[in-house]
Amino acid sequence: MHSHYQPIISLTHQRTVGYEALMRPFLGQTQESPLALFARCHTPTQICHLDRISRALHLMNFRQLGIKDGWLFLNIRGEEIRQSNMDAAGVRRTLAEFGFQPGQIVLEILEDAVHDEMLLAEFVQEFRNAGFLVAIDDFGTGQSNFDRIWKINPNIVKLDRSMVRNAHQQPRARRIFPRLVSLLRETESLVLIEGIENQDEALLAMDTDADMVQGFYFARPTADGQAHHDLPGTIDKLHKEYASHQRQRRVNFQCQLTTFENLMTTCADLLRQEQSFEQSSKLLLEQEGCRRIFLLDGDGCQITRTIAPTHTENNNPYHPLKNAQGANWARRKYFQRAIESPDRVCISRPYLALPDASIDVTFAIAFKHNNKRYVLCCDVDSRYIDDAGDLLQQGRMVSQSTGSDE
Repeated sequence: MHSHYQPIISLTHQRTVGYEALMRPFLGQTQESPLALFARCHTPTQICHLDRISRALHLMNFRQLGIKDGWLFLNIRGEEIRQSNMDAAGVRRTLAEFGFQPGQIVLEILEDAVHDEMLLAEFVQEFRNAGFLVAIDDFGTGQSNFDRIWKINPNIVKLDRSMVRNAHQQPRARRIFPRLVSLLRETESLVLIEGIENQDEALLAMDTDADMVQGFYFARPTADGQAHHDLPGTIDKLHKEYASHQRQRRVNFQCQLTTFENLMTTCADLLRQEQSFEQSSKLLLEQEGCRRIFLLDGDGCQITRTIAPTHTENNNPYHPLKNAQGANWARRKYFQRAIESPDRVCISRPYLALPDASIDVTFAIAFKHNNKRYVLCCDVDSRYIDDAGDLLQQGRMVSQSTGSDE
């Protein structure tokens, strides 16, 4: 049985900050999987004994590598999480024999391997109090949920490979992924994205607030734990590619904002000139991405019917919500921001918009006509403004003054 170590990278610090210890068992001259080795154990006692032997081997081999900087991530099987193992002081003594301090060790626990949440939370707290760090592995599979993270209170949450793969392949998952990472960080846990295998997935990771990454793109597990020879160059290239990609996206983003800002301003001016709502909205309605247009009074009540491009009016399973005339939208942020900044075009963050439950943004502009205040609103498919859904998450966008109160 051999030890291999896979580097864990901080893209911000642009270097290796930890190593996950991985078992590499051999049957004769043939390497087999760790799962196959554990499958040969016939009792929980044998499983725990093998698990402890592997950790002792990892510690001994890691010490011989002479790596002084960085955490060592050690996996713990669910069978080890039990009352009889609530002995952090004993583990500290064992570590000291190998020349390690608790702060150098991250105990990595498979989240859904332990069904007793109270026991798991007690185990985590016991070892955190003793100075160890604790990571929850494979979040996003099995029984993963935020309630368990709140109760367990780990130092680090490792996101399963399936999450970055889904974000790469599915636009909806791509939009949610950065917010998921941010929400996990708000639980006061660092986030590590594992399983990154190519540049596209690495760029996705950079587009989040993730603290660390791990995967074949950066380094494969090796006996000496060394990343490939040009890791600094790989990370530097990644940062440059990300910056270039972001610049181009922001150019496209600003172009779309300007287009809708001008159309909204024109529409509001036409309404001031007593043109009908339908005629005033004609150019705006024809703009690609426009889903619907409606007009509110100064209290947030919709005073017109909702007009929409013909192709968006069919096959709506939420048809009972379609008639919105008389609806009160005063609690929507886009209305509140427009009222606060009259004659300026405001834009909301992406949200689930009615009546078709689509992910939209709403442009809004408040204006006065005949001493009455109105708010013109236009819902736009968020993909036409910000295809990844994250630029609009960075804060509201408000235009410069585009007119004066009447």
